[in-house]
Amino acid sequence: MALLRIDAIRHFLCGIAMGAADAVPGISGGTVALVLGIYRRLVDAVSQVSVDAFRLLAKRQWRTLAERFDFWFLLVLLSGIACGLLTFVVVLHELIGEADHPASTRPFVYAVFFGAIGASGFLVAKMIRPANVGHAILCVVLGVIGAAFAWWLTGLPALEAFDSAPNPIVSFLLGAIAICAMILPGISGSYLLLVFGAYHYFSGVPKAMAKGEIAVGDLFAFTCFAIGCLVGLLSFSKLLKWLLHQHEAVTLSLMGGFMIGALRKLWPWQGDEVETPFANEPVICFGLMVVAAVVVLVIDFLARPNVEEEIEDGHSSQRAS
Repeated sequence: MALLRIDAIRHFLCGIAMGAADAVPGISGGTVALVLGIYRRLVDAVSQVSVDAFRLLAKRQWRTLAERFDFWFLLVLLSGIACGLLTFVVVLHELIGEADHPASTRPFVYAVFFGAIGASGFLVAKMIRPANVGHAILCVVLGVIGAAFAWWLTGLPALEAFDSAPNPIVSFLLGAIAICAMILPGISGSYLLLVFGAYHYFSGVPKAMAKGEIAVGDLFAFTCFAIGCLVGLLSFSKLLKWLLHQHEAVTLSLMGGFMIGALRKLWPWQGDEVETPFANEPVICFGLMVVAAVVVLVIDFLARPNVEEEIEDGHSSQRAS
């Protein structure tokens, strides 16, 4: 029982970290899940939605349904993601500022995430196990392609921002696209929303809800956005499950490339002037990068036994099925 509680606390904290990452344009919650060793388990659990699952639901076979979906793991993790996302989307909104009015603390926030994601990319590279020399070359090529694609994607200019609620179809599609990017390590759903001009609108809805200032039209658009997220997640997770089980090394290589290429968006200085009271800002930023990278490596070192155990359990389950 004590071990189950420890796992629940760990998964809740992992969820908070994923939610916090998804709140930052340029970071994917999938990156956090991959580094913390819960990515495969998350994808496997979400991908279980099928006709059989709905039949179990109709027959009220709750225990079988819970085991099929890894229910308690998902419940705890998603609770953490919701807490992290709703909390940090407001906090980081203040620390980063608007696109045209960046906050003075933005370089420091980006520096922390730059160091953390850079170290995470190194850890993902360590997970890759090519079968032979030819396979290793393919992994390297895919890693370079992934990095180049993410570098190009993060350089796209943002479209004109929404100043009112988008129509339901657009809101639904934006949710589906954003969630697919969020579950992919390295590709940020928040950043894609920023490119489409929808990030500040949708990130401002929870803030308006907290203040009790939400309009009916905004609430409806946000609901359509959330439904799009759900549909996109359930659909895309099945593809990811197949890729991870059938082509793990090349999939991880592509994901690692995404992570490295996406660092372009997290460089503390994005070409615009940010007034800051700190004269030695570059020194502080590089110091924060190093500290963040070291923290990630230490956390990985401490969590590695649990991570390897979960990965092996996933492999064992696949062999048994």
